[in-house]
This record gives sequence, C-alpha cells and structure tokens, in this order.
Amino acid sequence: MLFVFGLTLAATVGLAGPVPYALDLKASKVAFFYAMGGRETRGVFPVQSAATMVDLQDVRRSSLDVTIATKFVQAGDPLVTMAMRGQELLATGQHPTARFVSTRVVPNGNGARITGDLTLKGVTRPVTLDAVFQRRADAPADNSELILQVAGSVSRKAFGVIGYPKLVEDEIALRFQVHLVRE
Repeated sequence: MLFVFGLTLAATVGLAGPVPYALDLKASKVAFFYAMGGRETRGVFPVQSAATMVDLQDVRRSSLDVTIATKFVQAGDPLVTMAMRGQELLATGQHPTARFVSTRVVPNGNGARITGDLTLKGVTRPVTLDAVFQRRADAPADNSELILQVAGSVSRKAFGVIGYPKLVEDEIALRFQVHLVRE
C-alpha cells in the first residue's frame, strides 16, 4: 500500500537542500504501454542506474538521471520482445540503453513536472513527465525511503523507432516507478 503525500506536507519532515538517493534496482522499473492492433499492450524495461537528488522543501532543486536497459526489454509476447530488440524498433545491439536526464523540475500539484532530455536509439529529444513522490505506508516517516511515480508519453517516430507503423500506434505511454533510499 502506498501513501501519497504532497510536497508541502513532506517539507515539514524533509531535509534542507537536495539530498542524494540511491536506487533500489530490484523494485524499480519503467513500464510502457502501446496500442498494437487496436489493443493496449504493456512492456517493461529494467532500470539500470539512477542518480537522484531530491529536495522536498524546494522541488526545483531536485534532479533525476535514469538509465534503462533497453536490451532487456520485455514486451509480453516473446515474438514481440524479439521484434522490439530488432533494428526496425529499438536496435538494442547498437543502443543497449536509453537515458533520461532532467533539465528542469517545477512543482505541480502534489508532485512535480520534470522536463528533461530522453536519449533513445541514439536520438535525444526533450520530454516532459509528471511525477508524484510517494512513501509506502510502512516506510519510515523521515522520507528516507521514497517512491517516485513518473508518467508521460513519447512519439516513437521522433526517436526513429519506426517499424511496424500499420500495426503499432505512434504514441507510447511511459510509467516509471523508481524506488529510492536516502544515501
């Protein structure tokens, strides 16, 4: 069970200034959703690494740098997974990772809007994502363990992921779940 908290409330128990958080690799993942043949399908990328600074008193001083292992993509069906790794889609032989580096973080309701550069298949484009800081109900109240839920979408064509255009729609929804532990 998750407990969602607003940044204003979190600031009362947070630390002053940006604080580094380490990534829990086993619990963190990037899910993506795409329409294939008119049906929504889900896939998952494992998170390879993350450098995260969180400032709950002034979220604008926070930063996120996440690398995902595209070479280990799982797209549900084994044949679709093989196609995802191929040249017409992610070309994971030449591009085994993708990376998102924040360039701007601003408060947005109970979370933040994170703008940054996404590099996928060797192409870098700006992307804006919405994030919410969460804490498991059983986590310490000192914000030493956080979950960052990040959501947004990208055009696969913008990154040169152009294979199977009659079968797979262009818009890909992204949902990051990054589990962080204060260093």
